[in-house]
Amino acid sequence: MARDDLRSADKLTHGAVDASTSLPAAPLLDALVATSADGVSRRVVLGDAAERVVELDVCRAADGRLMLDIASAPDSETEALRMLARQMAGVTDTTMLLGILCNAAATQCAANGAGVLKAVAHEGELVAAIDALAPALGSRFALPGSLAREVLRTRDVVMVNDFSSSARPLMRVLPSLRVGPMLLAPLMAHHVMLGVIAVTRAPGDALFSRAAIDRLRAIADYAALALWKAELLEQAQAADRAKSRFLATVSHELRTPLTALAGYEELLADQVIGPLADSQRDVLERMRAVTQHLAAVIEQVLAFSSLDEGREVVRPTDFLAADIVRAAAAVVEPLARQKRLAFSYKVPTTPIRMTSDVDKIRQILVNLAGNAIKFTESGEVRLDLERCDGSACFTVSDTGIGIAPRDIERLFRPFAQLDTGLTRRHGGSGLGLYISRGLAELLGGRIEVESEPGKGSRFRLVLPADEG
Repeated sequence: MARDDLRSADKLTHGAVDASTSLPAAPLLDALVATSADGVSRRVVLGDAAERVVELDVCRAADGRLMLDIASAPDSETEALRMLARQMAGVTDTTMLLGILCNAAATQCAANGAGVLKAVAHEGELVAAIDALAPALGSRFALPGSLAREVLRTRDVVMVNDFSSSARPLMRVLPSLRVGPMLLAPLMAHHVMLGVIAVTRAPGDALFSRAAIDRLRAIADYAALALWKAELLEQAQAADRAKSRFLATVSHELRTPLTALAGYEELLADQVIGPLADSQRDVLERMRAVTQHLAAVIEQVLAFSSLDEGREVVRPTDFLAADIVRAAAAVVEPLARQKRLAFSYKVPTTPIRMTSDVDKIRQILVNLAGNAIKFTESGEVRLDLERCDGSACFTVSDTGIGIAPRDIERLFRPFAQLDTGLTRRHGGSGLGLYISRGLAELLGGRIEVESEPGKGSRFRLVLPADEG
């Protein structure tokens, strides 16, 4: 191919650099002539302000004509792959990842279309597609005889010169699809086939060069790892949702017979059925304590499921913060008395008005104070209220076992206890603090912790307060 022939050509390339709309610089023309003559790839530095580096390669069209492919040089490709990796690292949604993958593959391989195919039983399905392959999105086709089956079998790239005339299964499903050269590469991570990435060019366009094949391989390798992680995350989230639904269903089923049991216990305690001996009343009192404990555990599981699925709703009302402190104290004071612990609370003389969900705040305070009593063997537990920086601060202090700094964050994980020995000794579902933090954040507040092993702990609930 002569230099004058190149100057008059309608289209020089199917590469990342479009040379069809402007006349290439002299060094590029000279390299094009040399590459067309000997078929050897060359790198050229364009003399523009950006100092772009391109790579020339020779490829052959379906009709046998030699054509030149101009693409970004390896350094530019490396940067493009890094950018692709960064994009994919920030996305966990599989649908979005597939869209990013298709766009990157089409751009880097100078293709007019791209798509991702997955095997479903004995069928293939196009689960993502852009541009020329977009009409085929969602199409299913028989795997036997398909290019996808060949890629899945060989676990290597496969190319066909003219897909539209190849009578492949997808063309039998969509005979109107117009696709020339097609290049496919496996999406494989940890020896598991996740699917196939395909790029296409128009009928009559040049075949994909060796450089394009290498680029698609590299893109597929990057993408497969990102898709692997995204699918693992989605599976974990699905399992988590299933667990939450199961817990909610079981808790609801347990609540009904438990309510009936509590009703029967009240009938017996009120001696409606007949008089009771002292020993019988003692048994009933123990039954009541166990029933109340089981009811509290069920309520915690229901609250956890509701928070986990985003079903908790804030029902705000106007109230005085001191009233909530007194209501919470009425619930936890008997528990402290049972353990022979001193319990006290303090509210300021100046009223603190709030607009929030009364029930949720009371639940948080009962959880915090109940935990303090549970893990305090001697001394006292206090519940104090004060205004701090325009907020209402509820502080629960105890003289209990304390918490090591490294363990504080673990406290707020669901079903977590710091020590299995403590779990056996003190009981509990391990949900109280997780629920408390979730409710506090739902109300626009937070929970702060200060603790030292052997010297007790301070849990502070900070919530927005009305201006005083």
